[in-house]
Amino acid sequence: MDRDTIELLQGSLRHVLTEAADGSFADRLAELGWDDVIADDEAVALRTLFEIKGEVLSGVDALGPELASTLAASTDDARVASAGVVIPFPDLSGVGPDGSLTVTGVLSGPAAPASLVAVVERGADLALALVPTTAVTIRPMGGTDPELGLQVVTGQVGASVLVWIGDDQAEVWGAAVARGRWLLAAELVGVARHVLAAAVDYTGARVQYGKPIGVFQALQHRVAGAHALVVGAGHLVTEAAESADPWTAMVAKALAGRAAETACTQAQQCYGAIGFTWEHEFHRYLRRTYLLDSLLGDWRTLEFDIGNELQRTGVVPRIGTI
Repeated sequence: MDRDTIELLQGSLRHVLTEAADGSFADRLAELGWDDVIADDEAVALRTLFEIKGEVLSGVDALGPELASTLAASTDDARVASAGVVIPFPDLSGVGPDGSLTVTGVLSGPAAPASLVAVVERGADLALALVPTTAVTIRPMGGTDPELGLQVVTGQVGASVLVWIGDDQAEVWGAAVARGRWLLAAELVGVARHVLAAAVDYTGARVQYGKPIGVFQALQHRVAGAHALVVGAGHLVTEAAESADPWTAMVAKALAGRAAETACTQAQQCYGAIGFTWEHEFHRYLRRTYLLDSLLGDWRTLEFDIGNELQRTGVVPRIGTI
């Protein structure tokens, strides 16, 4: 997909994600010819969608359908494609001695599908279970960023209503997690880019001592350092999207989370007191950063996991072709 086509796609997606209209998000994407866009270049299309979603702070659920479709393709079970995927939060669901399932996690969107698919620790293996929505409690998460539309899923589900997709599904779940991580990383990059662009605009307009504050080196260094992290994270997201490699996706998610938090930290230094006000948009991007980072592994936890894996194997996997 060439640069001109990507720019046209960005404009179309920005319109779909921000303009009020009738119909579901999936229907609006279909009107855009989304299937053809995906067929042309899936990696670029999805990366662009999630970056724009982060930029405009959209609350539509684009992550859930991608996780479900990945699991459905891996398990060859059509029922999974229309199910809501319970993202472990904070831990995986578990099976009790009586075969009942303790479900805990979040849904990435406000809709409540007829069934849910949960990843379960079952002995030494991971399994996938289909759970009727009526068997659990689903409530809005609220809190840090209610506009994102996350829902908390909890419940004790009896063995009689569970449908097991299969045991030893670690590889299947790992593929879904890898996809989810680079999609979330793309969204975090979109958030970070907007935060830095807005901060730069502010430093050019805010005048102190007769000069725009953007000419002061202290702020320039802060913004430049954050910008370098965000650019690096963007390149890693591109590589993760194109390679579908779980290691690259984990590194991309870790760097994107760190980059977005750093961008917010340095932007706050540029804004000063106005950045703490409820009227300014900054707090919305900060809260979105923290919540997106928490899904499928926050950047601090992922960096710890990366370090452990490097020590365990003694091998540094190569990312990219250079």
